[in-house]
Amino acid sequence: MVFLRGLVGYWACMNGLALGYVINSPASELQHVFFSPSRFSDSLGSLLGISKRPSDPIVPPGLEDWIQEQRRISFGYLLDNIAPNGANAKDAAPGSVIASPSKHAPNYYYQWVRDAAITMGDVVEAYANSGDEKYKHIIDAYADIQGALQNTFNPSGGYTTGGLGEPKFQVDGAPFTENWARPQRDGPALRALTLISYLRALNESDPSAVDNQWLSRLYDAKLPTNSIIKADLEYISHTWNMTGFDLWEEITDLHFFTAIVQRKALVEGRDLAHALNDPEAAHWYDSQQLALKDFLARSFWNKKEGRLNAYLESPFRSGADCALLLGALHGGQEDLFPPWADEILASLEALASDFSTRYPVNQMTPPFYREEERLRGVGIGRYPEDRYDGVGLSEGHPWFLCTSSASNVLYNTIERYVEQGYFEINDINLRFFNHIRDGKAIKGKYTMGDYAFGDYLVDMFKYADSFLNVIRWHATSDGHLSEQFNRYSGFQRGAKQLTWSHGSYLGAAIDRDAAMDALQESGVVA
Repeated sequence: MVFLRGLVGYWACMNGLALGYVINSPASELQHVFFSPSRFSDSLGSLLGISKRPSDPIVPPGLEDWIQEQRRISFGYLLDNIAPNGANAKDAAPGSVIASPSKHAPNYYYQWVRDAAITMGDVVEAYANSGDEKYKHIIDAYADIQGALQNTFNPSGGYTTGGLGEPKFQVDGAPFTENWARPQRDGPALRALTLISYLRALNESDPSAVDNQWLSRLYDAKLPTNSIIKADLEYISHTWNMTGFDLWEEITDLHFFTAIVQRKALVEGRDLAHALNDPEAAHWYDSQQLALKDFLARSFWNKKEGRLNAYLESPFRSGADCALLLGALHGGQEDLFPPWADEILASLEALASDFSTRYPVNQMTPPFYREEERLRGVGIGRYPEDRYDGVGLSEGHPWFLCTSSASNVLYNTIERYVEQGYFEINDINLRFFNHIRDGKAIKGKYTMGDYAFGDYLVDMFKYADSFLNVIRWHATSDGHLSEQFNRYSGFQRGAKQLTWSHGSYLGAAIDRDAAMDALQESGVVA
């Protein structure tokens, strides 16, 4: 995996004061875990669809063209849901990200802190890749509205009394005052990660734009703070051990997804505080990320089931959950549950095996791509016990964003295995490798250059592609992706044009290019 080396060597001088801004740490890649400027220009190509086009027969005819075209389409639809210029967000405040243009059955015409942060990460990536000022204007507007939302009194509280845990707002920035699942503690972490990522991207493209006054609205070395990122870091560092609602807005507990994105935000916040001469804050954030790391490492492994649990104490849930995959993608780091972690692969296998039989649509053979049964992806839902049908409660269905997250985990894993030159099959990940090898996987270390090394990775790539082929099957002819598709018929249902559905697909397609580049450059495929 290619790692972000960070912002190195930015020196700005304003009013006779030299500001040294040096960050050398892993970065949030939001949808894609880790990225670097070189990856933007090489494997990432462009969010607009420029990429290497593999000619190897591991990619079936027609699938490559669809993946790249849908990538272009999904990015356009994602921008349609961002104010002020988005076609679906004309009456929203500038910088607002609507979850969906759907206003009835269901009404998703709101801005969620979590969804907006994840979505804006894709815009940050587009800006870093292209330097296009139109993306910078969108991100600046996002920062402005987020600062305003932080200071908007809401049912969760005020700026320093819990209000940062408020999950959603009206599209004009007004508070949402009806009953809801409050608080949700992942939003501040994801927002901090997005804006820290923006600082890095801006430094690469236009360091002269970052002066003391501009920077202070994002981070200051004061307590109480009046800056967006530090306010979020203070909230996270003082509340991470408190229960809240999960990303699905259904159960109160301590959650894997929330904890892992909080931990990543504190790691990056620590490094930012060091760089901006805020040593006491850096020390505090470091102490809390270490505590969070210990909590995550010892709390969520289900030894009996051989996979992770997504929450601590929810007696009516098995603990298998797409949130585990999303947590690894958005919050995983080198030292704790990255997408290629054995525990994540085991959890992916558990989900795929369950949903392959739970949803009748998954027992049909998809058109276009008649892969071997052992390498056939399936529609992935949120969790096995799900009853939300997109409007009310009956029975759950596959979600587009969960299905593409399965692909994304695998593409990240392939890239990592090639980078380190080996992988190991062990007791934890054996269930995953047995899944793609019909129970014939053999434990041991596989090294680049061995035939088996490449053979396993090619199978993983085919398996990852097959999840995207499921999306191809259920997408409309013009590339629309709703929230869900029906467990029986495969027709779309729930909120239309869900922003996160397009963003999650976009992330998988981008990381697919990185995985293919790794396979080609290593000689695994021609």
